[in-house]
Amino acid sequence: MKRILLALATIFSVGAANAQLASGSLAPDFTGTDRDGVTHNLYDYLQQGYTVVVDVSAAWCGPCWNYHLSGALETLHAEHGVANGGTVIVLFIEGEAGNTDAQITGTSGAGVLTTQGDWTAGTEYPIIDDASIGDILQTAYFPTIYTICPTGIVTETGQISAAQHWTFIQNNACQTVAANDGAVLNYTGTAVTCGDAEIIVDLANLGTQDLTSATISVSGVTPALSYPWTGTLSQFESTTVTVGTAMVTGNVVVSVTSANDGNAANNNLNAAIAMASESTTQVVVEMTTDEYPNEVTWEISDENGNVVASGGPYGNPAVTNGQNPVDVYETHFLPSTGCYTMTMTDAYGDGMQGSQWGGTDGYVKAYGIQNGTYMTAFLDYDGSSDYETLAAGANVNETVGVEEMTSTSSFGVYPNPATTITNVNYTLASEAVVTIEVVNMLGERVVSMNKGTQQAGTYNNQIDFSNLNAGIYMVNFNVDGVVSTTRLTVAK
Repeated sequence: MKRILLALATIFSVGAANAQLASGSLAPDFTGTDRDGVTHNLYDYLQQGYTVVVDVSAAWCGPCWNYHLSGALETLHAEHGVANGGTVIVLFIEGEAGNTDAQITGTSGAGVLTTQGDWTAGTEYPIIDDASIGDILQTAYFPTIYTICPTGIVTETGQISAAQHWTFIQNNACQTVAANDGAVLNYTGTAVTCGDAEIIVDLANLGTQDLTSATISVSGVTPALSYPWTGTLSQFESTTVTVGTAMVTGNVVVSVTSANDGNAANNNLNAAIAMASESTTQVVVEMTTDEYPNEVTWEISDENGNVVASGGPYGNPAVTNGQNPVDVYETHFLPSTGCYTMTMTDAYGDGMQGSQWGGTDGYVKAYGIQNGTYMTAFLDYDGSSDYETLAAGANVNETVGVEEMTSTSSFGVYPNPATTITNVNYTLASEAVVTIEVVNMLGERVVSMNKGTQQAGTYNNQIDFSNLNAGIYMVNFNVDGVVSTTRLTVAK
């Protein structure tokens, strides 16, 4: 079971819908009261020049307990903590809303879902039992260790040693706070484009004085963009700025200039904009999931956000704790030329990187068909990384299979390879006469299914290969006399 394995061996997700607070972001403020009744406010500490290290954990969490027992944060507190004349404040946040003080003190009994022990023993830094702080910090799993610099910038430093934390604080991201410091953070504009992109960023004030004006400019686009921002931002405040829309011509860099800026290190931001690859209206989605096919869905949307094709979840919907990977091979016909975005979604947030749970990695490729051959994949994911959502663009400039589009919008065969049973799944846009045939490599028809006239809708037909030999077969899908073909491997 993935979730139990996760709790025991690595981390525990507290909500796959949460997106972990990105390193380089401006930390949101929070206030919490520790077990001794002392109130702690993040921004108060930052404004006093302290660096705040936050450990969001849960009393039942094994990996959290192991890191706690390492003494890394206790050593950091002892050697560099404010209580000992240093500049670092360490805070422990109990991030599980259902936990009790008895679990924190280790008196509620042993076990993964009760407590790992006495978290207060030998812990000199504050312990705050307030799961809402974990929510404010967008914690997606336990343990999450953030280092928040006096500038307000947060970095997920993770389960590193006290010495590594101190090196990071001294030599890496924790820059000196300036009086005037406008910064551009968090690009949230167009992520995938066939040409034009809308540039949207967060403008933040990391300085001690109010920021009242700044110029945001964009390079790598035509025409170059420049936006004169005016307003009032106090320290640690930010605002979303839509700079403008332009054609992407290279690496897009967003820059900010402001009067008497005291920290140029945060003035430039690389905007992550992916250029769409060429495709046609005939799109093939080829995939092998990991052991959690129920978590895998995808959709293709047009420039206006209309979903024109979709797939998943796959596998057996009754099985949620791991099953066999599912092989998918689907053909879809897009309604017209234009710019499309394909978005993969994993309900758990770990993509198809099954190897981290002792399973196998999945993969997915999506590509257009031109003159009967595969084009370069516009989405190519190899299963080596996690994702909650993964997007890629298709610049569709050629119509393929006009006849097919009048009667069918999709045709897929899975699993492929098959052992005994495979599914032929298809969607009819209008009434049509349907025939499904399977032909071996000698040209012999081994399966014939005359479905007759079928109304518009989605259909699934199973083909039994248990009495056929292993090998390569061609599945011919005939709709009103127009035939689409896909190759099927039967493995035994």
